[in-house]
Amino acid sequence: MRLHFVGGIDTVTGSQHIIEANGKRVLRDCGLFQGRRKEAAARNRDLNFDVDSIDAVVLSHAHVDHCGNLPTLTRFGYDNPVYATSATEALCEIMLRDAAHIQEQDAAYLNQKTNRKGLDPIVPLYTTEDAEAIIGCFQGVEYGATVGFTKDFSARFEDAGHILGSSVTVFNIHENGRAFKIGYALDLGRRDLPLIRDPYIMQNLDVLVMESTYGSRKHGDANNASEQLREIIVKTFERGGKVLIPSFALERTQEILYDLYSLVEEKKLEPLPVYVDSPMANAVTRVFFEKWDYLDEHFMKRGKRYGPNIPHWMHFVSGVQESKNLTASKEPAVVIAASGMCEHGRILHHLKHGIEDPKNSIVFVGYQAAHTLGRRILEKQKDIRIFGDEFQLGAEIHVANAFSAHADRDDLIEYALESKADKIFLVHGEEKEREALAKTLRNEKLNVFTPTAGEVVEL
Repeated sequence: MRLHFVGGIDTVTGSQHIIEANGKRVLRDCGLFQGRRKEAAARNRDLNFDVDSIDAVVLSHAHVDHCGNLPTLTRFGYDNPVYATSATEALCEIMLRDAAHIQEQDAAYLNQKTNRKGLDPIVPLYTTEDAEAIIGCFQGVEYGATVGFTKDFSARFEDAGHILGSSVTVFNIHENGRAFKIGYALDLGRRDLPLIRDPYIMQNLDVLVMESTYGSRKHGDANNASEQLREIIVKTFERGGKVLIPSFALERTQEILYDLYSLVEEKKLEPLPVYVDSPMANAVTRVFFEKWDYLDEHFMKRGKRYGPNIPHWMHFVSGVQESKNLTASKEPAVVIAASGMCEHGRILHHLKHGIEDPKNSIVFVGYQAAHTLGRRILEKQKDIRIFGDEFQLGAEIHVANAFSAHADRDDLIEYALESKADKIFLVHGEEKEREALAKTLRNEKLNVFTPTAGEVVEL
């Protein structure tokens, strides 16, 4: 009985874990690593485990740092089940197809430059064909359901409270006369978030593997997020600028739209032009209205009015030419575009045209991993490279951490204590955050470990 800490250990991306028991090996998540381009390409292309040995995948949710490298499995011949909630299955059909399309599109765009310079062509990590193959492996389940790999090795799905369809996983294992209950909480949500229900508390665990993304930090009150956004929009519009929001197409975009709708409905903000420039985000938004039963009572009350009656000031951009027109326009507007860490997608084109203009605002509403373009902008580095060209940062930078869907320090401490786990392994966090949380939990007399990437722990 072994736990393999493959990826997403001392970073917040590239989540990959293997649970080995009863002669079976189950991969929990297969996410994309995001960071320095060359390093990311190498780590994502060459998996650090034998794909042929994996009997099943248990997927926590549809964010690309957890699901985004699943198509690479099929490139190595994987055709076993991928278990996920039905909402995650529906979302991954969108996310993985879009991720493949973006990689093919970005490679084609960059190859126009490399061809002129006589450099080797850039090859996409995987293709649309690879994405379709892994989508065919999905088997949807609901919260509370259990899937079995052997009669003595199973996994139960419960609500993680992080995004639509996200799950924590309880692995129940019997081996050599011993019973083990192992919980994985990656990513873990916050209580009292809009749209999503509170996270399920896994209790009486032998082992808890838990994230540490915000291991030393507290978020602002989620209820204050909309007011912070309102103030930024008002000030930016007064000086004639655009509000550019790099946003995760899944969950964060829908939360922002929900808050903007609420602000206008409550007459705290005048109707204003809002553009969602992401075909993927548009498709994801439709899934939200198809999966009512996953959402909380707050969304039920207001969302049913919002869903079928999209207001005239809210625009969902689809075509490339429409996106180009929006990029070139100087009219004040709120532009929400993927990706959330500014690594791919249409946000790059908006930043390329708007990052130097001091009238504009760039608003970060999610975590920016080390060495991503988003982190470099957040750190206000003077020279910013986008598509190989250098730009000087002129736009005003804002951080709206109150939008975060990750548990903060206090949430993580409370969850660890309530789990009553004999052992806690901290992963999914940069070194500083992980060590800070480990120290705090040890002060609470908990048995805490910080595994290294590639480490294997025998239970």
